[in-house]
Amino acid sequence: MSRYSRSASFVITLFGIITNSALAIQVLAASRSIKWEPEFEWETSNDTWRVDGVKVVWGLLLSYFVSAATVCAIGFVGVVKSKPSFVRFYRDYSIADFSFCAIVTVFGAYGAFRGTTRTGVCEELSRQPELMRDLGEMGLSLENCERWFERAVMAFVACMVIVIVVRLHFLLAVSNYYSHVSRHASQRTSGLLPTSRPHSRTDSLQRVLLLPRSNPSSDPESITVYAPVSLKNLTPELRQSATEAWVRRTDSHRHTRSQSNTNTTGRITLPIQPNEGLLPPYYDDVKA
Repeated sequence: MSRYSRSASFVITLFGIITNSALAIQVLAASRSIKWEPEFEWETSNDTWRVDGVKVVWGLLLSYFVSAATVCAIGFVGVVKSKPSFVRFYRDYSIADFSFCAIVTVFGAYGAFRGTTRTGVCEELSRQPELMRDLGEMGLSLENCERWFERAVMAFVACMVIVIVVRLHFLLAVSNYYSHVSRHASQRTSGLLPTSRPHSRTDSLQRVLLLPRSNPSSDPESITVYAPVSLKNLTPELRQSATEAWVRRTDSHRHTRSQSNTNTTGRITLPIQPNEGLLPPYYDDVKA
């Protein structure tokens, strides 16, 4: 599953870089063919706001595609190098962009089917002869502008629905891959900590030599007590017969803490007889 998510994330980020870069170049090239200045002087006062609006829309489109290509490049680097921060940034941007595209598609389709919108778009296209010449290759003319625009909107909405469904699947794959990468990164960072454990473990162990019992007892319940003896006091024969072992050292801090807990808490048992009070009886010495 993680391999599929990584492959899907790799494909969608690479496709996003290529597509958004191509669209940004196309928008930049199309903006040069648009006539920004009015043809007549009397149109300046009436149509200045319209020209400014077209400039704003064109600038927003260009900045949108450039930023989308940049974010896809960041996500591509994150997928290739398995960087959770880059993948998370791309995932969050993809969620916001997915919601934005869905909302714009709904409201754009609603506004495009209105007659006033089609009329306004066709009037604006009629003032752009170079753009009309380029769109004429796709069958657009001033006579069939509104009908062509309506069909174009329907095709655009159908394509956007397909794109939204496909992007949803890729978005889920990116989210799954981010979960896998972040979990792997957390395990890797936590795995760096046990490198110091072997040293602490060896430090807490102490090497001892166990001597054989001189008089082995047959009683299985007998308890053997080991006492520390210096190696200088042992003969070479005893050293050869000794068995090497490792025992864990008791932590003094933990030992004192456990002792304090046992001394301050627990049940107190007193060796008293039945019907005997806690305090000794008090007798008054009466002299006769």
